[in-house]
Amino acid sequence: MKESPLFYEEQKFTQWWLWLLLLSPIVILGYTLVKPILEQSNQVNDNFSFSLTPSNDFWISLVIMLVVLMLFILLKLKTTVSPEYIKISFFPLFSKKWNWSDITSAEIVRYGFVGYGVRLSLTYGTVYNIKGDQGLAIHLKNGKKIMIGTQKSNELAQLIKKKIKFTVTST
Repeated sequence: MKESPLFYEEQKFTQWWLWLLLLSPIVILGYTLVKPILEQSNQVNDNFSFSLTPSNDFWISLVIMLVVLMLFILLKLKTTVSPEYIKISFFPLFSKKWNWSDITSAEIVRYGFVGYGVRLSLTYGTVYNIKGDQGLAIHLKNGKKIMIGTQKSNELAQLIKKKIKFTVTST
């Protein structure tokens, strides 16, 4: 029987400005396709005469933009904490797991903007972040550092403090 995790969080990109940036080029590209229909110069005796013959560049651009849009729609950062490990999944790209025996310390920290997605930071090591400015900073025995962004910092801090018995600090 599968044991339920001590902590689980699933995050998605919900920032309005990010979706505006992702959708704007697609709307502009769509407008270039529809523009001949909307132009008054093509109207003769109330008949519309137009031709939709987009170039290969149009279709390549549209496909690339739609693939990027679909990726952002599907992307999720899932964080699972169990008595044995911490696991993240950056669905649909990859997942990683760290056993508690490999961790020297874990703490909830408030950090400045470090970017979204997977980033490298001198201060926090590898950062896995979808949104916000709080995360679980992990120091491994091999010297590596990891930061996992969270929207449930209080719940995660309580878990680490009470169940896992690691130091919890806020900076």
